[in-house]
Parts: sequence; structure tokens; C-alpha cells
Amino acid sequence: MTLKKQLIKKINNVNFWIFDLDNTIYNSNLKLFPQVQKRIGKFVSNYLDINITEAEKIQKKFFFKYKSTLKGLMNEHNMKPDKFLDFVHDIDYSILKPDKEFDFLLDQLPGKKYIYTNGSTKHAINVLEHMNISNHFLGVFDIKDANFEPKPDMDSMKSFINKFSINVENALMAEDMAINLEPPHKLGIKTLLVQTEYNWNKEKNLDFIDFKTDDLQGWLRNIIKINLINNKY
Repeated sequence: MTLKKQLIKKINNVNFWIFDLDNTIYNSNLKLFPQVQKRIGKFVSNYLDINITEAEKIQKKFFFKYKSTLKGLMNEHNMKPDKFLDFVHDIDYSILKPDKEFDFLLDQLPGKKYIYTNGSTKHAINVLEHMNISNHFLGVFDIKDANFEPKPDMDSMKSFINKFSINVENALMAEDMAINLEPPHKLGIKTLLVQTEYNWNKEKNLDFIDFKTDDLQGWLRNIIKINLINNKY
């Protein structure tokens, strides 16, 4: 996969790398996130004392209305978030294996690397440690850090930037949901859409997307190979 020549210059000065977690850091084909989705439905069913079919309808409604089921339960049912986060991330991480290739690529990628997720820090650490790549990331910004305002909330994005002193002019964010890349684009951050088999990307106007790929590691490998990054690191 090649990069358009007119966009090459946008990559040259990137030294802040922001990665979404689920279905971005790991390949969506591994089907890890469906475990989380299933646990969310089960939590809603238990918490509201309804059958799983009704729970899944509410889960979907809250996702589209509030961008997360968690936020919907907090707003409409006064739910405390900690039990929810612990429950939905009680999944089988063993399907994630140490990824030597990704470990090598992250090591070769100059600059600072961060995780920005709508999940919990505990979930992020579990993912990164099972892939054996946690040492490459300087920090995780999770839903608690965002005051439980999920992406694509602009205030959440600004809080992330402030927490880690991100220089937006030298930053790129990789994410599998197109809508979540609009706030960083408005702030001057380059954007990379990681395309998956899930039908997340219904937006018609994607002018805020600088790059697209269905292979994050291959995309990073191309950048490294063709020396698009400054050699000062």
C-alpha cells in the first residue's frame, strides 16, 4: 500500500503517535472486541433486569445517542461506572499473542506514543501486555481521564492533548471509527483511518481523514522503509 505523494510531507515531522486501542492496535479479525460487546449486553440485561434482546436494543440506542452504552446508563439510569468497566472487560485476552513484528515497528517509529481509548486503562494494559508492546507507550488516556465523555468529544480530545503536552502540529492519530477523527483534525492533528470489516464508517464527508489503511502495521512499515520520518531521532 502506497502513500499519495501530495500527502507525504504531512508525515515527515510526526513525532507524537496517538493510537486508538480496540480494533486498531490489534487486528479486528481476532474478534476480541465482540467479547466486550457481548459483555456490555449482558451487563445491561442484568442491571436493568430485562432480557438480552431488549438489552441489546438499548445498548445500540445508547451507542448512537451517547457514543457509548456507559454514558447512556450513567445519564439515564444513574449508574456508577466502575462496575460496568470491570464487568465488560472481564474477557479472554489469551487470543492476543506477543507480536514481534509490531514490537519491532514501534521500536523503529521515532517519537512518543500514546493510547487514547473509550475503554479503561486496565483493559488497555491487558491488551498491550498480551501483545508484549506495552513498553513502547508513554501513557494511556482512558474514559475516566475523559470524565466519561467518549470520543469524539472535543473536550475529551483537548484534555488528552493537555495531559500529555501533545504538539498538534507534529501529531498523528490512528483510529478505526472515522467520526472519532474529526476532533483531532480540527485541532491540526493528522488522521489515519484504520478500516475494518465492521460498518463503523457511515459518514459521507470524510475530508477530515488524511490517510486510510486496512493494515496498520503495513502502513507503518512503509513509512519506516521509505524514510518519511526525520532522521534526528
